[in-house]
Amino acid sequence: MKILIIIKNVLKIISLTILLVVILMSLIYICITPYPSSPINSQLFNSNTKPCKTLEIETGKKGILTITPKVSYADDKVNIHVRELEPFQLGSLKLSVRDSKDILWQSTAYFQANELGEINPKRQEPLEASSYKGIHSMGLFWSLKPEKISSFNFNTNLLFNVVFSTANGDTLATSILRKSYENIENYNISKTEIRNKIVANFYQNETNSPRPTIVLLAGSGGNFQHRKSKYLASKGFNVLDLKYFGTKNLPEQLEDVPLEYLHNAINWLKIQPSVASSKIALIGRSKGAEYALLYASKYNDINALVSEVGSSVTWSSKRYFKSSWKYKDKSIPRARGGLIEAIRYLKSSKGKTQSQLPYMLSAFKNTKRIKESLIQVENIKCPILLLSGKDDQQWPSTMMSNQIQARAKQYKFKYEINHYSYENAGHQFDELPFIPQVDFSNIKTWKSGGNFQGNALASIDSWNRIFIFLNKQFENIEFEK
Repeated sequence: MKILIIIKNVLKIISLTILLVVILMSLIYICITPYPSSPINSQLFNSNTKPCKTLEIETGKKGILTITPKVSYADDKVNIHVRELEPFQLGSLKLSVRDSKDILWQSTAYFQANELGEINPKRQEPLEASSYKGIHSMGLFWSLKPEKISSFNFNTNLLFNVVFSTANGDTLATSILRKSYENIENYNISKTEIRNKIVANFYQNETNSPRPTIVLLAGSGGNFQHRKSKYLASKGFNVLDLKYFGTKNLPEQLEDVPLEYLHNAINWLKIQPSVASSKIALIGRSKGAEYALLYASKYNDINALVSEVGSSVTWSSKRYFKSSWKYKDKSIPRARGGLIEAIRYLKSSKGKTQSQLPYMLSAFKNTKRIKESLIQVENIKCPILLLSGKDDQQWPSTMMSNQIQARAKQYKFKYEINHYSYENAGHQFDELPFIPQVDFSNIKTWKSGGNFQGNALASIDSWNRIFIFLNKQFENIEFEK
């Protein structure tokens, strides 16, 4: 009987001991667990970056969020600064906006505060799983992604919302206003539609003195470039947004477009009171750049030329055996890919991702035809700025821009000529600075090249290059807002 009592007491002691051990282990586990288990944290700690051992998330400070300026233009830089956090505290910055068509766009960047308890995208790289990589003060803006595939509609002033969240669930929020360039009347700019011998929209600064003027030439899409025109006009230029095919009184297709048409447009500009006739620039992209370069090699009436993803040769039209251009009623010699490559491209492009690059590259195997179709850039009598994407999948714009520069050097070109080529950029990167690009990687029917971030960064830098170039050629234009 005594033995049973002893055994029973021993079992009680063992049970109590086990219970105490379980309680102790639970307390230890709670104390050493570094991350709360909120939904925010499950996203925040998707990074492989390990926090410092001194990090105390649960007791972290809420911080102070500052954004300046509160009101800015679409291409202005904005400074985002979070301070008075715990040293090395983790947090996320989220930007959201509904564009002019009520489509929701969002981006997120995860950061670890520095030893002073500060987070500043201008000086710090976000952690993994963020919407962008690298140190970019405006990364949250150009990395915005839509809830459905769309271009960013910035036709009205937009309210951008910024939310900072700490890992323990504290949030700070504010909003800033970004102003659109669409309301041209705010900049004392008028728009005139011209629909006679030339088809264009003319944006002119209503000032007392004549202004430098830009002629815009679109690519093979042939559409008016409303956004780009208004942006350039707001910077102090007159802009002639010129159509050259695809509408009444013009060639129906991009085929046998006369150089004389552009000459007539420039002659019309020179008699306008608002135009400084000695300060006229051409800005063309893709086929428009080809048109601009070819034109400038035949006429001596422009003062600066910008080629965006342009060409060193003149190409055939879509009908293969026809030329895109003519001069003095004669078709300009044209380059074209091999017939086999053309058939292969047409077959493969039906309903599939389209990359014209192999077909376009095949044209350079026919050295005789290429030689006949080379644009004689040595005859151009003005400075040239060349911009290209190294991963252009529509045609080899970097290779061809290099050829332009090499030919200019060979013939001892007397004017400034510079070429800027962008890594991870394709055929499309000319949106306004800090405005998100269309993510062409998600579009299955057309392959542009580059990636989302590469195209965005190329857009930012190329616009800066364009304004530096034009400012230099036109003697320090005052870009007024």
